Amino acid sequence: MNRLTASLPAVSVVLAISLFALILVSAHPLTAQTFACPTGTVDVMKYFALSAQKRPSQFMSGSPNPIYTEVAPNQDFASGGYWFWLKSPTAHGFDVKAFNKSYVYMRSTELNWTDNTSFKRFVYDLPIAARCVPSGKPGPAIKVANTTFKYYQSCVAYKSSTLGTSVNTLDAPVLMNAGGNIGQVWTRVLHYHYDCNSSYQSCADEEQFYLGNGYGLWQWKHLKNGVLSGSALMNKLTSGTAGGALPCTNSYQ
Repeated sequence: MNRLTASLPAVSVVLAISLFALILVSAHPLTAQTFACPTGTVDVMKYFALSAQKRPSQFMSGSPNPIYTEVAPNQDFASGGYWFWLKSPTAHGFDVKAFNKSYVYMRSTELNWTDNTSFKRFVYDLPIAARCVPSGKPGPAIKVANTTFKYYQSCVAYKSSTLGTSVNTLDAPVLMNAGGNIGQVWTRVLHYHYDCNSSYQSCADEEQFYLGNGYGLWQWKHLKNGVLSGSALMNKLTSGTAGGALPCTNSYQ
């Protein structure tokens, strides 16, 4: 009894040290995931995604659809992960993008807006921008030869197709008037060219993504052979969150 009693303080010290070590180990992965671009460059994720301060309770509303942003891991910004642009609060209509230390990528998008178990996903994530670009300057052009993607229904792939070759550029930041309740915002425009020929020329399609610093996507345009064929404007920061989720893990993981 006396020996056991005498050992209790020592046991308490060991437990305290062990608990402290466990806290450090648990915190370490979050620290390890933190990413910083080299001096003289900026992390383009702050243009692509609504900031962590806004995401928990706000989204970008507009017409014809809103944009709800969800990032995994939910921080600004890890060395790698993915994010959703949900185009409705029920997650019907969505884009999934991914990122690592080198690039930002397109991964998947909706197929049938009334059924989010249907989607299109690239066989290989398609790079659209360098992760770190020179401060105040455009990003490098990125040419992609393989744009093969698959169609999915009920979470199962059923056929493949391709978008020809692709050329993607990211403009230097420009102070633009986004309107709505945002007003002036530093914006980089991503130009996603696809259905190009084998020489990366004569691209039939171009999508333009207007990416505001801290706001993410606030405007989108689709040009077909140089003629505007579709557009969306999401320039009102609004309170609310999306209640829906994507049911197919292979649409985003």
